[in-house]
Amino acid sequence: NGRVGKIVAHAAAEHHAVVTLELGGKSPAIVHADVGDLKPTAARIMWAKLSNSGQTCVGVDYLLVHRSIKDKLVPLLIDAAIGMFGKSPLKSPDYGRIVNSRHWNRVMKLLKESQGTPIQITQDEPNENDRFIPPVLMDGVRLGDSLMSEELFGPILPIITFDTLDEAIEIVNSGDRPLALYVFAQNQAADYVLAHTQSGTATVNDTMLHLASHTNPFGGIGSSGVGNYTAKYSFDTFSHHRYVLKRPLWFPTPGIDTIRMPPFTGNEHSWKLQLGVKMVYPKPRSLRTSFLSKLFTFIPFWRIIAIIPGFIYALLTAKPMFRR
Repeated sequence: NGRVGKIVAHAAAEHHAVVTLELGGKSPAIVHADVGDLKPTAARIMWAKLSNSGQTCVGVDYLLVHRSIKDKLVPLLIDAAIGMFGKSPLKSPDYGRIVNSRHWNRVMKLLKESQGTPIQITQDEPNENDRFIPPVLMDGVRLGDSLMSEELFGPILPIITFDTLDEAIEIVNSGDRPLALYVFAQNQAADYVLAHTQSGTATVNDTMLHLASHTNPFGGIGSSGVGNYTAKYSFDTFSHHRYVLKRPLWFPTPGIDTIRMPPFTGNEHSWKLQLGVKMVYPKPRSLRTSFLSKLFTFIPFWRIIAIIPGFIYALLTAKPMFRR
């Protein structure tokens, strides 16, 4: 989490060490009114919510659903949970437990303090000795609710309704930037959300599958993390890219080499500024803003070509500072 991330970053700063931190956060799922099919939408959301009993860094933390489709989506969320873990998740070998008693008590405290309306999925009761918490949908949750105060990391899904996409975006942007953002909508609406929010990663019309990619970077932004990794990005993260320049001592000759060295004043040395600098960085703006000059910007060798006339002039007329 962010608190631990600050401790790690502070310790690393003492040694001037860079860090890559994946810190999690409250990752939302937004379901817009124009979503194509609510059944797979519900199944994918509950899979991400209940995997490992909600204890995944990119699991769905809370649900933002358009008011016009909420009553259709909620029964499908219940059906999806029952389809995966049965009517009694307590007896399911696939349903996880909370990692320890401290976190069990933390999640239960948030649940008890919530002002939302619980929608029971099962008749199973929480069990501290077994560290079991049944899946719960919490309807009518507001931003100031206890369930919105921190990352839940448990099998509780707060449901917040919205009337416009801008309202949903405002809710997302009101908190810390999440590690993951899930959008269920048609392309135009999905692109609008992505353009007006920030997150470490984002997935459209699915959840958590971006973790399966081994060719794209994974990481957070702001309070949800620093840096990224996976595949080559992991190699880059733990590598220092060192630039090395090798040049021969025989070229340019000592006389020509002095074009970059003081003194630059006096009749004997003024040619350095008049010729060398103008060749490398011409004053006329047109020479710096033309298409050709922009093209040359991407070709480092052009600077060598441009200064060759200066080298020839220096070779013929300049008095060398160094002699062999």
